[in-house]
Amino acid sequence: ASPTRREGWTMSKQGRDENRSQKAAAVRAAEERKERNRRVALVVGIVVLLGAIVAGGAWYGGGGGNTPTAAAAEAPVSAGATSLTVGKPDAPVKVVIYEDFQCPYCRELENSTRTFLRENAAKGKVVVEYQPINLLSSMPYSAKALNAWAAVLENASPKAALELHDLLYDHQPYEQDSASVTDSQIAGWVKDAGGDNAAVRAAMETQDSAFFSAVGHLMNARGIQGTPTVMVDGKQLSASSMSDLAEQIETAVDNG
Repeated sequence: ASPTRREGWTMSKQGRDENRSQKAAAVRAAEERKERNRRVALVVGIVVLLGAIVAGGAWYGGGGGNTPTAAAAEAPVSAGATSLTVGKPDAPVKVVIYEDFQCPYCRELENSTRTFLRENAAKGKVVVEYQPINLLSSMPYSAKALNAWAAVLENASPKAALELHDLLYDHQPYEQDSASVTDSQIAGWVKDAGGDNAAVRAAMETQDSAFFSAVGHLMNARGIQGTPTVMVDGKQLSASSMSDLAEQIETAVDNG
């Protein structure tokens, strides 16, 4: 081939190569755009999902989950000498829970059973007696929480005592931080529960020795050595875990 033709072929080949390179670059650019769009869509999807989870968590904590429904709030509540009863006395199943406000296992059981028991108490299927005690006496929160609860039980309404019962578990500190909860914090929870009045405030200033003595005698008389101790129709339940204990309670109520 003449130099001119050779040169033309070279130019043509270069042009074809450049064209192919341009097309390849365009393809790569398109693929990169698709990949970017896919990643953006994935991130947006994750954000939306997380938002739904957060919203669901807010619902669970605020209205679903462990907060009794409006129907459950209709269950009758009555105060005993040292305990609180939720439900009708003639309900076919009676559950008694001996508990300590500092006990983490009690909180776990409370989280697992609160809604179930309250709703079924409202339906007349179970009557629940909550009997807080001061088993973990070496931990400040145990006694401080129980003393505040006793003040509300004796000087306010049973419903306020039930609300405070729940709040004391909801705000339970870790055992190693038992001393971190202040009197003013507990007083705030008493107010939130609707149990704040002059008599309650006066009672909270000192430990109610009569109440603590009565609870101590009760523990000894009934052989309570650990918390939570749960009795169903007079029979103490034995379980390998709190989830197992909760399941036994639910089964007993369902089988009523």
